[in-house]
Amino acid sequence: MTLLPPTYDIARSYEENLSAGPVYAGAIPPAPASRKTWSFLGFELSSPIGVPAGPLLNAAYVALYARLGWDVPVYKTVRSIARASHPVPNCLFISTDTLSEADAHSIRTVAPAPQSVAGLTITNSFGMPSMAPDDWQADICRASDALRPGQLLVVSIVGTPGAEGRGLEDDFAHTAALAKAAGARVIEANFSCPNVASAEGELFRDARTSASIVRKIKQRIGETPLIIKIGALPEEHLAAVVEACLPFLDGVAAINTVPLSIVDAAGNQALPGAGRLKSGVCGAAISEVATEMTARLLRIRDRLNAKFAVVSVGGVMSERDIDGRLAMGADLVMSATAAMWDPLLAHRWKDSHG
Repeated sequence: MTLLPPTYDIARSYEENLSAGPVYAGAIPPAPASRKTWSFLGFELSSPIGVPAGPLLNAAYVALYARLGWDVPVYKTVRSIARASHPVPNCLFISTDTLSEADAHSIRTVAPAPQSVAGLTITNSFGMPSMAPDDWQADICRASDALRPGQLLVVSIVGTPGAEGRGLEDDFAHTAALAKAAGARVIEANFSCPNVASAEGELFRDARTSASIVRKIKQRIGETPLIIKIGALPEEHLAAVVEACLPFLDGVAAINTVPLSIVDAAGNQALPGAGRLKSGVCGAAISEVATEMTARLLRIRDRLNAKFAVVSVGGVMSERDIDGRLAMGADLVMSATAAMWDPLLAHRWKDSHG
């Protein structure tokens, strides 16, 4: 697939994209006729395909992707307080071979744009910005209204240490309650973001803290399904995290990104500002890591005789990738990077699977 302009203009700031985006001049194709449905956490879906937290900044983005056939849009991670984005650039093209887990925290160099989606790998460095709660709650209502039957809005949340005097765990629960009040039908707690320097960035590595947070969230949101978003972990470490969280958990989404140090051609830090040498990398290069994490989660689910949903995210660039993750046993498959540059991917998959 030839690389087209993305729906998020990477040359502009996050705030400019929030107010003026998304960028899309193509046609909205009619939805393929199909009576097939997929069940996910008690909801009947028109397809098992979604966009993970990241590209869908507000209701306008959610509405566009819903019309283009992405049936499980995830509203970009929100906080209990307003938070500005890191400055531009936030996304840079990276030239790299397929990454392994051993490559995490190694160094890669920026590169020109690739010729096709198949070779598309980018940095992702925003710092989890957020509108103020009153603003995002109203916007989530608008996003919900934009969905059709067979579609499901998931809202991603994160805790902010010290927000209005709350500790990290209590703020996670507070933010989840705000999201539920806004109409979120499923909540995703983001435990993995290498683009922040504070405590919320890599919670998924700590089984005890992760379990404490999901317990507090469930106390506030009750029967509303809860997913956690995590990064890559060795299988036994992953099993310990999942088992600790399991009494309060409905699903696990993996992976977010692979953290790397990104430099320019001269070897200097590519992303300006303190704490930004390391950033999350996503796209084609993380496919093998993401696929292996999906396999680990499925094995752990079988071993524990558990029922949590597995959401496969990372390196999903084509219809074939979607088919492969579903064939493994994933309950949902989500694409972020490809969805930005190839927004008709979900429609093509549905058209060929009608």
